[in-house]
Amino acid sequence: MDLYQYKSGHGLMEPLAIQNQNVAIHYVQNIFYRKVDYLEAIPPFQAIDLGALAAQTRSARTNVTNLDMPDDEFGQFRWYPMDNAQIRLFLPPAVGKFSLKNLQTTLDINIRDIDPCLHLTEFCVWEDNRPAIEAVNGMDYALNAVRMIAFGFRYHTVDISGDSDLIRGILDGSKPCTHVWASGRSI
Repeated sequence: MDLYQYKSGHGLMEPLAIQNQNVAIHYVQNIFYRKVDYLEAIPPFQAIDLGALAAQTRSARTNVTNLDMPDDEFGQFRWYPMDNAQIRLFLPPAVGKFSLKNLQTTLDINIRDIDPCLHLTEFCVWEDNRPAIEAVNGMDYALNAVRMIAFGFRYHTVDISGDSDLIRGILDGSKPCTHVWASGRSI
């Protein structure tokens, strides 16, 4: 049996790092050098319900506070809309994700058919620098709810910036480190 086919396909998600691995968390203009000391899987849950949305309208940009992480933690999430709306993601709330030169692309309920593993939806959150979403109802009927399901991993980390030899090693490439993008940049 070829076990490789089960490694990252069919809806499975792998953690970015495991215990005792170094991470460099890139948040806006800052880089935080950390070591993972604990990680935990987060099963699928309803991250937000924007409520009803009239036909041919757009919701207000709304912070997804359920994805806040405690101090010294980051989260790795994948997500999908439960209802027939298009969703725009912002990381942090002001920086659009999935942005091209002329537009910001949206995700809709069909993402589960196009990308069953939801690789294209993956993003990270550093501490309480929460993402935000906007919903667009392009249908000719009102939606009773606009909900987003999220799942992934949470990582507790410890600061390693005081270890100058380790940081030098990470910067020159002699020490391993996983780079984590926790603002409006893709992984």
